[in-house]
Amino acid sequence: MIAMQWVEWVARVVAGLGAGLGITIAAFNYRYQTRIKQAEWLKSLFEKFYESSTYKEVRVWLDYGVLHEQLTVTDATQRQQNEERFTDFLNFFEFIGVLHFRGHLPLEQVRDVFDYYLTKIGADADCKEWIDKYSFEKLKGLLARI
Repeated sequence: MIAMQWVEWVARVVAGLGAGLGITIAAFNYRYQTRIKQAEWLKSLFEKFYESSTYKEVRVWLDYGVLHEQLTVTDATQRQQNEERFTDFLNFFEFIGVLHFRGHLPLEQVRDVFDYYLTKIGADADCKEWIDKYSFEKLKGLLARI
């Protein structure tokens, strides 16, 4: 009888250890998969922002301090096109803000890749005006953390 209780006790301990090990492995796997997904997001955002030409023109405007001139050109058609490009640029960073605030991109990773332009955006009067005027709330929150 005692031997039977001992065997049952050992079986319960082994089952408990096995369950604990399974939970631990699942937690590590989840963490690993999350990091892979974050890296994929970051790589995709990097490629979109730096390697494609979509945002290059607005990046140049910020780099060389000519954003204001581009947003206030006298030709109405050109001004509208420039405003659309600039809005697309800010929408890109709004999306990064969404990803950050939903926990998909840690602030450290956002800083690693986009700190230079986030700092430029945060320091530029036209950028700040557009962010407020057109309710780029996630971008505004992201800039407050940079």
